[in-house]
Amino acid sequence: MKFAYLPNFYGMLNYLESFTMDEKWSYDVVNPNRKNKNNPILENYIHHTFRRLVFERNNLESKIEKNKKIYIDKKEACFNTGLFTDNYKSIYAYFERNKRHNSDLDFVLKGFFDYSHPRLSKINPLPQRAQYFNDISDLIYNTNLDLRTNINHILDNENNRKRIPKSVRDLKNLTILFEGAIQLAKKKVQANYKVAVPQYYNGRIQLLLPICLVDPEIVDLALAVNKHDGYYTGHTCLTMDMAYNNARLIARPDSEWLKV
Repeated sequence: MKFAYLPNFYGMLNYLESFTMDEKWSYDVVNPNRKNKNNPILENYIHHTFRRLVFERNNLESKIEKNKKIYIDKKEACFNTGLFTDNYKSIYAYFERNKRHNSDLDFVLKGFFDYSHPRLSKINPLPQRAQYFNDISDLIYNTNLDLRTNINHILDNENNRKRIPKSVRDLKNLTILFEGAIQLAKKKVQANYKVAVPQYYNGRIQLLLPICLVDPEIVDLALAVNKHDGYYTGHTCLTMDMAYNNARLIARPDSEWLKV
């Protein structure tokens, strides 16, 4: 919103949702104070994707290389949303120079278009998708490595603790319950590597593991796991909504447990 004027942004998001691949972009329970109740996940996705592209662009030297991330010239600008139509056409956000004299913003968002749209005809090459990882192995949980989880930190941290279901939050044996849930999650990953879902958070790749505290068949939380030199650590648990938001930046989660 510091880059461009966004007229009817929520209407444009609704239109964008209408021609992307079929996907759920809303929560089952939406915060009533939130302005966008139709597709808040899509809104978060667009903002975070742009933020990542700005970061990548700022770390490049030449204008040619910069324009491969966010294309900007005297008349227009665009970036790759990372989304696709049903026919696998890449979708771009397209901007034109802002002609409003009472605005400090250089551009105005004109809409979202697939790569074959005439508005994009003069932009060559079209910008690339945001990149979140360099090594694909970072997206796969290595079951041969040790997982060191600081359960006391998770349970003592106020933000973490309030994410735990109320029915078990104050149990005296919660630590033991949590340890058992982590062991179950590790077994699930051993059976199917897709259970560990990659997410992008705070500039790095993490892996999310499903934590079942109330019912072994129902996931209550996601444990965020960081990879180090020869082992993993876990210090934070996320709600399902938080986990999905972060995971969706990389790709649509392919694991059944992480659904909204």
